[in-house]
Amino acid sequence: MIWRRTGDPLGDFVRLIQLLEEALERAGAPVEGTLGQKLNAEPVQDFLRGLGDPRVKEGLFRLNEVRNQVIHDRKEVPDWILKEGPTLLARLLYHLELKGFYERKEVEQRYAFLKETPPAPTPQPEAIEPARARAPFERAAGAPRPPVPSRRFQLRALFLPRRPLR
Repeated sequence: MIWRRTGDPLGDFVRLIQLLEEALERAGAPVEGTLGQKLNAEPVQDFLRGLGDPRVKEGLFRLNEVRNQVIHDRKEVPDWILKEGPTLLARLLYHLELKGFYERKEVEQRYAFLKETPPAPTPQPEAIEPARARAPFERAAGAPRPPVPSRRFQLRALFLPRRPLR
């Protein structure tokens, strides 16, 4: 499945990661598992060793590190990753095509996605009318107050067992 870039950094980053995972699965990584497990799979490691280009392997592990920060630590997607990531993935796809894991047409579709620049987001201004322009918790005049929650059970004395004093 091929996606179009949307201009949303997080969405584009997730799509880039999904293309990377698909490429690693073609190279022999297990379908189930995390990106780190796919990168450390024996067939993928053998493939990366055979490339003769250590920058690809280092870049893939760096991409995995950024992915973990974005997904697990909720950090913002760095701008440089959306510039360097597609280039890195294009190199990986090139090597996968040379080894026969992809057909030319499939690779061209993925290259088109990687080269495509996202459209500029369209601003959607919304005028706030003076009647609606107030603090979020400000009540309108005459509006009823929210009900005070009540206890479900009446206050009652606790039963304490009597113990003999020693």
